[in-house]
Amino acid sequence: MMMLAGADVHGIILAGGQSRRMGTDKALLPVGEKVLLRIIADGMRLAGIGGTIIVAAGDGEREETYQQALIGVRGPIEFVRDTYVDSGPLAGLHASLSEIPGQAYAFVMACDMPVLSESLLGRMLASASFSDDCPDVIRTTLNQPFHALYHTGVVNRLQQLLEQRDLRVMSFLNGLSARSLSPTPEEASAFINLNTPELYAQYIAQHRL
Repeated sequence: MMMLAGADVHGIILAGGQSRRMGTDKALLPVGEKVLLRIIADGMRLAGIGGTIIVAAGDGEREETYQQALIGVRGPIEFVRDTYVDSGPLAGLHASLSEIPGQAYAFVMACDMPVLSESLLGRMLASASFSDDCPDVIRTTLNQPFHALYHTGVVNRLQQLLEQRDLRVMSFLNGLSARSLSPTPEEASAFINLNTPELYAQYIAQHRL
């Protein structure tokens, strides 16, 4: 039986998209005194994630800007570029998981997710710890692909799909062995995403930021 703790887990932030619906880089949207990318990275550290935080930066054009935004974040941070260009979030997930040595889990969030639920992450880690097997993904019953733990063993499957140009995230997700948890109403706020100007403005107004 494996024992999984946050210190053993890496973090992945998918920030390589084009932000077409938002019209500006979502990772750099200000929320209070920080940008989203920094909020997510700090949140991962506060939640106990002790491994490398890997930022999937797409083609790398924004890497220097992202580096500046993350100055001062505790622990190691790496930036990766997509091996399969113009291939969406699966390419970022592939590039990130490929950087992690051995058999391990990584906690994955998209750069437009402002809320990390420490309680939900804790339950995901506990679910992995009390098991004799290593499911490909530990996720929720909300059928959301992110705010989830992915095992490095899915890299080969990702590569197959990317080479076939099958870029459907949910198709990939539904083909994995999974353990699913039911989030509490409070934990469900982790699946807020700010991918349009309207959603961003609404979130800022609701939280008076």
